[in-house]
Amino acid sequence: MNGMLFDDLSDRTVLTTREYATPDRLNARIALYEYQDPRHDLVGSAVRLLHQAPGPVLDVGCGPGHYRAALRADRPDRATIACDLSMGMLVVAGAPALVADAAALPVREASCGAVLAMHMLYHVPDPEAGVAELARVRAPGGTVLLATNGARDKRRARDVHNEVVRELTGGPARRDVSRRFNLEDGERVARRHFRTVERIDFHSTIAVPRPEPVMRWLGSMGAGDVAPAILDEVRARIAAIIAHEGTFRLDAHAGFLLCR
Repeated sequence: MNGMLFDDLSDRTVLTTREYATPDRLNARIALYEYQDPRHDLVGSAVRLLHQAPGPVLDVGCGPGHYRAALRADRPDRATIACDLSMGMLVVAGAPALVADAAALPVREASCGAVLAMHMLYHVPDPEAGVAELARVRAPGGTVLLATNGARDKRRARDVHNEVVRELTGGPARRDVSRRFNLEDGERVARRHFRTVERIDFHSTIAVPRPEPVMRWLGSMGAGDVAPAILDEVRARIAAIIAHEGTFRLDAHAGFLLCR
């Protein structure tokens, strides 16, 4: 058996060679939101919030560049720079780009009109050091936009997985990586580094009609690396819930922290 699920998702080697070497695992996570109601366009919301922000814009932990592409389309007059640990992600996101650690950005102090860190600070070994670095590079009057999940986001799927692990192995419960920087704790951290912090919550329900999308979502965050017997039992329990309830329902909770 592996160590605690998700615990290695702040390890640079794991992030760059397994989790985010290519967009595949990230796309598996995003695919679960096809079953979301109401649908929240986080990319579009970010674009609207940052429309008036001056450049340059630095997208830290940009992944395949969905936010960066939308921001460039909205304001082609404004420089928008991709930044990620993974060269594989930056190849997809496109130039101009920086390979960099969020806690040690190769960027001058007070040089960016807007900085994004979207669903990535929980991957930084010391998330608060990442927030401090984002504050350092923000220009006077500039904006930092953070995104993360609430403490109970999609908790039911993790609870089923953890219950099976405990029963079959006697091992400890698995931890959710986003709890390292969830929305509630993240707001408190952000208020230590910015004068104003506005929290914007996005609540929804994800109702999945078959087990496979949930299994792909769990597998994209390391659950696929555990024993097949565990995965088979998780799949069976999710299928049983669907047979009883019609769908496997998850409460989803994400949010933005708009910092100035």
